[in-house]
Amino acid sequence: MKRLVGVIFCGLLLVSAGISDAQNHVGIILSGHEKDCEVTHKGKSAPCSSRKLLYVGDQIMKKPSTKSLKIKWAPFADGKAQGDTLIEVTLRQPDKLSGNRLVSGIKQYMDDFVKPTEYGTIALVTRARPAKMVWPLQATLMQDVPLKVNEPDERIKSITITDGKGQKVYEKTVKGTAPTAISPAEMGMKPQETYALTVHKDVAKRRMDIKLLDNEIQEEIRQGLADIENENDTPSGKVIKKAVYLQLMSDAYPDKIDLYWLSKQLWQDHKTMFSKDQEEIINGLEQRFVQHCRKK
Repeated sequence: MKRLVGVIFCGLLLVSAGISDAQNHVGIILSGHEKDCEVTHKGKSAPCSSRKLLYVGDQIMKKPSTKSLKIKWAPFADGKAQGDTLIEVTLRQPDKLSGNRLVSGIKQYMDDFVKPTEYGTIALVTRARPAKMVWPLQATLMQDVPLKVNEPDERIKSITITDGKGQKVYEKTVKGTAPTAISPAEMGMKPQETYALTVHKDVAKRRMDIKLLDNEIQEEIRQGLADIENENDTPSGKVIKKAVYLQLMSDAYPDKIDLYWLSKQLWQDHKTMFSKDQEEIINGLEQRFVQHCRKK
């Protein structure tokens, strides 16, 4: 796991948000929506359409019945019926967090929600690489995985960490432009306590809320990554599956896990390994990462 180091960046000085504020879609309308159908997303309604993306909390109104709708769901999501004409998009979580359960859903998630498919995904909508640096609003960290906070040729001045009371608990001065990595142990982070990480430049700064995952969740994630490593696949194929798995876990448990940053670090660290066909999947992962950084 100590090799899982990369760069994460989405603009300068962003305001913090809750872990579940920024999510990717968990469903895609395929058919049966052609008449008397609308989707309400965060209080705003719009007509249903083919390949319409659905998010947790969305409501789908279809008259005279929702039974005609055909929707492609992520392996951890579902539509909860609220009568004959209304469906609410919800997460389908077991009582106990299970990373192993989702390993088996990686291929479906990759095919239907990451790479371009007949259903249409964010990767199909826009394939252009983001021009700006991407910096998440929040992240959950793992004890043995260092976090790089600047690009190889980006000059920063310092890094500070403050606790929930606004007290500074860590500070590091940075010289030169070499990538700077910090670990939860170095920062003295305690599980489940939220900290603010701020990167200072000459005339700007950017901030991200960070939290250390508890040991039980970390072990679930490590076991899932180990299961992938033990599969009969190419090294590049395993990297891609691990990157997809980290996004999948983050989407399935948005109130507990946000490892989109680690997913990106994986494909950045191994970018020379991928074939042309695999680049399509990486592009999809990257577009989902950028979307994840944006509040809806």
